[in-house]
Amino acid sequence: MVLELNQNKSKVNQLADSIRTAISNGEFKEGTTLPSINKISAEFNISRDTVYKAFQNLKQKGIIGSAPTKGYFVTQSVNNIFVLLDVFSSFKDDFYKELISQLPLNYRLDLYFHQFNEKLFNNLIIDSLGKYDLYIVTNYINDVYYDVLDRLDNSKVLLIDLGKFKKDKFSYVCQGFDTTLYDCLTSGLDLIRKYDEIQFIFPPEAEHPKSCIPFYKKFCLDNKLKHKLLRRQMWISDIKPGVVYLLSRHSEVVDFVKICRSKNLKLGEDVGLITFNDTPMLEVIENGISVISTDFRQMGKLTAEYIMTRQKIQTYIPTRLIVRGSL
Repeated sequence: MVLELNQNKSKVNQLADSIRTAISNGEFKEGTTLPSINKISAEFNISRDTVYKAFQNLKQKGIIGSAPTKGYFVTQSVNNIFVLLDVFSSFKDDFYKELISQLPLNYRLDLYFHQFNEKLFNNLIIDSLGKYDLYIVTNYINDVYYDVLDRLDNSKVLLIDLGKFKKDKFSYVCQGFDTTLYDCLTSGLDLIRKYDEIQFIFPPEAEHPKSCIPFYKKFCLDNKLKHKLLRRQMWISDIKPGVVYLLSRHSEVVDFVKICRSKNLKLGEDVGLITFNDTPMLEVIENGISVISTDFRQMGKLTAEYIMTRQKIQTYIPTRLIVRGSL
């Protein structure tokens, strides 16, 4: 067992984490008696009270138990899980909350974000090698396979959310962006036809997968719709009556609503609006914002099932158009 104390963190939590790691690495197996409070106190030069509190922390989680003649012993194994997401967002928060709600307390999740930074993505994975039982990874971008993934044992990897590349050797729970966009827009075709034109605002820095663009164009051409693709930020002059707008970024939704108000344009009548990835905010803005979204809670649930069963899974979470007042 290794314990390198950080003065900025609780000694109790650091010791408990160290013991959990030792259990996860097999140093202390189920049924094994742990070193005594006195021994740990002397070995790491920490108080007996700190050791006692760390043991109680693990005991409350059901990871260790105690008996008068046996002392403290391991009751169940610990599983350390590496979770690498792209960015924090309300829908990723839904995923993570559902994931942790489904897992027993002997599963420890270390959560990281790569922020769509390729170097950070690679370094986080390389630094994690050999430290975890399982790896839950959101790829750097949707349609490119990164060789750093080959450094991981593919039987211990679950790819989530992004993954439009050959990935048969991995488990995955992903959402669709391509034909899915075509199908979702088709489901709302009657409402979209209320408007004279459809415009997709897709700035170069948008994080949404660019692979969806050909399917947007195909939808418009197949249905003989006047359309535009604007590869820049939205301008005030872009918003005109008779147009339904597809916004790739949530950050533009509030600005869009403000501009409509300043121009006395009513959402769902004068102009239409659709965005991606549902959040509670989108339900309450104006009369609700229509959204193309997958079920991130379901993604979290399936991820938890994979973690607990270790059974290979390869599936795409259904995506649908949720029609609200903005369309």
